[in-house]
This record gives sequence, C-alpha cells and structure tokens, in this order.
Amino acid sequence: MIRTAKPDDCAQIADIYNTYVLHSTVTFEVNPVTPEEIGKRLEKAHCFLVYEQEGEVLGYAYAAHYHARAAYRYTAEGSIYLRDGAGGRGMGTLLYQALFSAAKALGIREMIGVIALPNQRSEALHQKLGYRKVGVMERCGVKFDQIIDTSIWQRSLIEEHG
Repeated sequence: MIRTAKPDDCAQIADIYNTYVLHSTVTFEVNPVTPEEIGKRLEKAHCFLVYEQEGEVLGYAYAAHYHARAAYRYTAEGSIYLRDGAGGRGMGTLLYQALFSAAKALGIREMIGVIALPNQRSEALHQKLGYRKVGVMERCGVKFDQIIDTSIWQRSLIEEHG
C-alpha cells in the first residue's frame, strides 16, 4: 500500500536511508540521520509517500523543493529509496507514479532527478518513467575517497510545455 508518510514512519525511513548513507555513494550525506531529522524533512517536502506492507515500510519517495527562489516554486526534486533487498519488485515504479500524481495535484510542473554515477538501475528507472537526461555535473561529490559525477534528469508533469 502506498500512502502519505506520517511521523510514526520516521524511524523506519531513517533506517532505510541510513543504509545508503553508510554503505553507498547514492546519497552525498556522510552521517546517519535521526528519525527527528526525517520528521523535519517530512514537514518540508511537497509530498512524502511510503510503500507499506504488513506494517513495514519497504520504501519511500518524496518531492522536495528544488530551490528556495520563487521562480522554482513549480519544480521539485524527486527522491526514492527502497529497503535493502526490496528492489526489483516494481515498488520503485509504483512509488514514483504515485509521487508524480501527488506532486501534480499540488501544482508541481517539473520533476528533477539527481543521480550519483555510476547507477545504471536508477538511470534505467528514471528513463522508464519518462525522465530525460539533461546533463552531467562532473566531479561534484566526494565520498569514501571517490570522486563522483551526477547526472541530472527532468520529467514534465504537464501535457504541454508552456
């Protein structure tokens, strides 16, 4: 079941996210986050969804403010994370589709995805969901003594540009 995240989910969300923080270059955060920090992010996001099964949060997706300046108010950055071992079952696709609907209902027109490279699975998911690669930022991150590029992806939530 996909539903809006609530404060009671923050510990499970932090648990999912901290696996990525501590063991991957998918996120550029280097220190684990607390459930309280996740709660603050939940409050700030345009929308924040979880995929729950039998009381367990298996993944989450959210649309965050892309930038604070007013001209960006219709653009959001989407992010998605699945519990370790939960990938490959279509949850990511379902979460993103639900996120698109929720964001569009809030007036969001454009979604941005930022992917640390290499990450073929994430790039394939974004492409499958209608994102198009619009650029690469080279050498913009350093984690675990690795220099990391990011690819920038964009997907319109409106029928026509304008």
